[in-house]
Amino acid sequence: MFARHLVGMATAWLVVVAETVAGYLGLLSYALVTDADPGGPLAGPLLVLIAAVLGLALLPLLFLPAVAVAEAAGRRRGVVATSALAGAAAIVLAVGYAVAASVATDVPAARIPVVAGLAALAVLPPTAAYALAARGVGRLRSRLGWVRRAVAR
Repeated sequence: MFARHLVGMATAWLVVVAETVAGYLGLLSYALVTDADPGGPLAGPLLVLIAAVLGLALLPLLFLPAVAVAEAAGRRRGVVATSALAGAAAIVLAVGYAVAASVATDVPAARIPVVAGLAALAVLPPTAAYALAARGVGRLRSRLGWVRRAVAR
């Protein structure tokens, strides 16, 4: 049971890093097309490093609780329902964290909904990847157990 959550966490972390790389490449291409300053040579690697550390912090604070709640609530439902429940739980947690961080850092009140909305959108792909990877490892382990029992006979 613990191995599938480790695989899910690793998958979610990789998706967070991939989102950051894609976002940076989008910003870099936008800067090149509009003749804007693309930033320094360390802008991309530093952005990816910060996102990787933030992703590590979010694994036990956001992704694990969201998937655990979804698995508990959708015990006998399909993979789509479990993933949807995990996404909803992740959105609630992400919006709460974003609003708390915005208030703590004195973000203007007009921008808090934007920050919360972006946070809600950013956590959906890693949460779905976590839920699907954890479920896939769980099913693979159950099938391997069936094969082991059949070979032992």
